[in-house]
Amino acid sequence: MPNSDDFQIPPEQKQLHEILMKIVTYLHSLSDGRAVELDELRREGVLSPADVEFLTTHSVTYKPHRLSDYHADDMLNMPTDDGGCVFIGPGGPPLMKRRASLSDFQTIVESFLRLPRPLDELLLHIEFTEHDGMGVAPEMICYTLQSASWRQRLPTIRSVAAELGFHPIQDEEIQGSWSLTFRVAPDVARAGAAVVALLSRGCGFTGETEITYSAGALDAA
Repeated sequence: MPNSDDFQIPPEQKQLHEILMKIVTYLHSLSDGRAVELDELRREGVLSPADVEFLTTHSVTYKPHRLSDYHADDMLNMPTDDGGCVFIGPGGPPLMKRRASLSDFQTIVESFLRLPRPLDELLLHIEFTEHDGMGVAPEMICYTLQSASWRQRLPTIRSVAAELGFHPIQDEEIQGSWSLTFRVAPDVARAGAAVVALLSRGCGFTGETEITYSAGALDAA
């Protein structure tokens, strides 16, 4: 397995990050805290002609956001050669951590997925440790696991997911963490039950385990 210390960020991602820093610096200079369109970034000279050419040639999608948006981490979206994509954006304000027992968590997940928000703003973060966790979105369940102890649970998580009819669309190490992602049907009740099954049978939690979770859509409500 590659050493995470040896990971080298591809030059295209470095350039994308440099472009993001230019945009963020400009947003900080605005007194009204508004989002800006790409045309304004060109017109005001925030982005150079070379930056604009890079966005075009690499099929980068720009989504305007305010710095105060909780969901601004998809400001720039760049497809990768392996069929995936890279999302980057300003971090936004810190999310409020909430806690509930696993026995109550299915109702929380279902209520969250029914929030009247754009689908791309509905991402529920479940924290295992500082570097390990799980994400739930309307049509996706994903894990990001860095520590060795949590990676040891990957075979069990995969097995439980297979029993639920889920097959991974991503199962690989990325920048020192293992990324495991499943596509799920847009069925809120089934998704809620699946999350609880994965947390209990896959992760080894009990009904009394306190789940730590957060979401920008909850803080913005």
